[in-house]
Parts: sequence; structure tokens; C-alpha cells
Amino acid sequence: MGKYAMIVGRTGLRRGQEGDREWLYYSDEGGLTQYGAYVETLQPGARSSEQHWHEKEDEFLYVLEGDVAVIEDDVEAVLHPGDPACWPAGKPVAHAAVNRSAAPCTYLIVGTRVTLDACHYPESGRILFTEGEEWRIVGSDGTVLKSGRCKSPPG
Repeated sequence: MGKYAMIVGRTGLRRGQEGDREWLYYSDEGGLTQYGAYVETLQPGARSSEQHWHEKEDEFLYVLEGDVAVIEDDVEAVLHPGDPACWPAGKPVAHAAVNRSAAPCTYLIVGTRVTLDACHYPESGRILFTEGEEWRIVGSDGTVLKSGRCKSPPG
């Protein structure tokens, strides 16, 4: 290995969990600042998030194990290991991943780390604003529903 190579192992890796989905923060552990890279696992019936799209953040999904249904607006496609999906910043295509199979599915999700973004959730009318290390979720009526500081760099 070269002098600056950094191998990130699973031991001590920061993890997140919400319901039947969990993720591993590889990019944070490796000190990456330009993009976030996480491995996310959805248990049967789990959903990655509410359908959303970003004004400033590109997103890339690559299936590692199992089958995952990707929903884009009203269209659904099943992706298998080795299949990718790309969502360029500023394209208002609301998307989410859902595990409709009987086994867990795992994928790599990568997103650019931007310090100023608006993420739209058309189903609920909410918008997530990220400004530096601060974020806030605003309802369809403009009311701030929740706010805080990013746990990792934006993205």
C-alpha cells in the first residue's frame, strides 16, 4: 500500500439504523469530503426514504446484494446485483428504494457533499434545507418542523 492509502474496515465503523434499514458510513470513516458513500441494507418490506429529489446533490445507487425496487415518480423498476441508478442534481425525479423481496437487499449509495441544498419530498410537500452544517425541514405551509446540525459532513 502507498503512504497515503487508507483502508476502512468494518470494525469500529459508524453505523446508523432506522426501523428495518441500516447503513454503514464508509466515507466518513475514510475522511472523504467531496462525496458521501454509504452501504445501506433494507430488510424485507423496508423503504430507504420518502420519495425525494435534490436541487444540488447528485446521487448514485449500485446494488450489491439482493433485489431492490427503485421508484421514480410513478414508475417502478427492480434492480439486481450489479445494476446502477443515477439521479442528477436539479432533475425533479422523486425517487426511493423499497425492498419488496423476501430477503435483505444491500446497495452502495453515493451523493455529492454540498453545503447548500434543498431536498424536495413531493408526497408530503416537505423540503429539507441544508446550509453548511445546519439543516431544517419545512412543511408545505412554510412552518419549520425540525432542525439541527449534520452528524456528518453534508451529503
